[in-house]
Amino acid sequence: MLTDKQRTIALAALAAAPFIAMLTWAAISHRAAGSIVTLLVTSVLCWLLLAGCTRTWRYLLLAYFPFLLASVAYAGYTVGFGIVPGHTLAVLTVSASWEELRGLWTVWQGKWLLLPLLALLGTYLWLAWQTPVTPIFAGRTYLVTRVLLGLSVPAVAFAAHNTQQLIDGVALNPIVGTVMFTAGQVPRARAEIRGEAIQRLPYHATRAGTAEEVHVLVIGESARRGSWSVYGYARQTTPYLERIKDESIFFTHAVADANLTSLAVPMLLTGMTPEEVLSAKPHGTLLDLAREGGYFTTWLVNQDLGISTAIGVVADELVYPPDPQMTFFGRRVSDSALLPAYERALGRGGHSRFIGMHIMESHWEYFHRYPPAFQRFGDPSHLDSMSLLLKGGSIFPDLTDAYDNSTLYADWFLQQVIEQARKLTVPVTVTFVPDHGESLPQLDDGAAGHGQAVYSAAQFDIPAFIWANASYRAAHEAEFAALKANAGRRVRSHDFFYTEAQLMGITWPGAAPGRSIAASDFRPDGTSAYLIGGVPNTIPDGAD
Repeated sequence: MLTDKQRTIALAALAAAPFIAMLTWAAISHRAAGSIVTLLVTSVLCWLLLAGCTRTWRYLLLAYFPFLLASVAYAGYTVGFGIVPGHTLAVLTVSASWEELRGLWTVWQGKWLLLPLLALLGTYLWLAWQTPVTPIFAGRTYLVTRVLLGLSVPAVAFAAHNTQQLIDGVALNPIVGTVMFTAGQVPRARAEIRGEAIQRLPYHATRAGTAEEVHVLVIGESARRGSWSVYGYARQTTPYLERIKDESIFFTHAVADANLTSLAVPMLLTGMTPEEVLSAKPHGTLLDLAREGGYFTTWLVNQDLGISTAIGVVADELVYPPDPQMTFFGRRVSDSALLPAYERALGRGGHSRFIGMHIMESHWEYFHRYPPAFQRFGDPSHLDSMSLLLKGGSIFPDLTDAYDNSTLYADWFLQQVIEQARKLTVPVTVTFVPDHGESLPQLDDGAAGHGQAVYSAAQFDIPAFIWANASYRAAHEAEFAALKANAGRRVRSHDFFYTEAQLMGITWPGAAPGRSIAASDFRPDGTSAYLIGGVPNTIPDGAD
């Protein structure tokens, strides 16, 4: 049997464990002094507030138990993933399906920790119940409380001199951080997922026919047309696409409307021109159009979800795989993480389906966009996140090698998408179009990456194609013939909104005439500007 002193020490250690973990993590991760002081002060104030409400030691310790559960989860996530719970976790919390949660549980390596953790929590609860019902604010405790409150005043003044450190320190407190997460981040994430960021207006769309069809749109990332062998690149980077070239429509003069994802994707999904996307807010997306036309919509995202939520993308099903290693340059999760959900969406028969995918593809860092099995060109193992800005040595060819490997992997990914779709007997199309291209210094006169305010053809000349199965080609001969006829004409990002709508057989009163590549009256847009680094401009004559 434990003595009173042993019980007190054990309870104090268990109760303080999440706070000690957060304090240690903050120190190791070099958090500012103001943040650490704020963590200490808010921890003391939380305990004093709870003590003031409960008045006795037993009731204090029992009342703290739910907060202990939340604090353990909060601290565990922070220490495990290197970041306090925030927007990404909130989005996953409100959007993850039970299948995804079961999948995460299956692959989680830390399951073995749960049993000892539950044992410790059970021990805490038992010890708390054994604690006498004695008053807290009596004798020495009353004096200690007054001293702590007095010390809090200069500590708060010190922490408050830097607002950012103050906010950071508050978020480090596992109790306050949990409240902020559940009361702030989660509702905001739920609002984003519901598309409440925009004022949605109905399209009043209708669909010709009711037969079951499936249409897939894959939005790529940083895809450079000149690096795809299906377009003539010397290295065989797209062997699969070369094999299906005769059953697909490859657009030879596809041009991105912008060289920034945050501008290009909204135009792809809304049909807004460059001038419109700079001056107005969208009032609906391709997914809204599809839903009005009777399609079940699925949106699979392995990208910055903020790009989708900013324009109000809402789908019947959203899949956003968690990524504990996400960096400034994007997600580390492979695009293949979307394939299980994609296969489930394809198999959801009985009604027409629109499946959209937004993938990482060839976004910098190229060397993180493919698994080791696709390391076919060169050895870019010594590249790092800053290599895109460097010169000299083998940097330029190494960047090309890494990029080509990412393209090879994208080819494999598209093979999985198309071959799974090929198994269906109903009419199916798969459309691929990236947000923009990419400059490689070895191939583009030293230009690197994308988004600069100086025109680089490789950032605008993009690969794009549409694959259709035999059922679709037979059921929609006119559309497929128009696609063939327009394959060599200049097509732009915002044209694909109207094209995808026509592929789905959807019409609406406000549709712009002549904008669909699948229409015989398609007219290339020669009047809208291009957004070069976000600035409206023209591109040189003769550029694709």
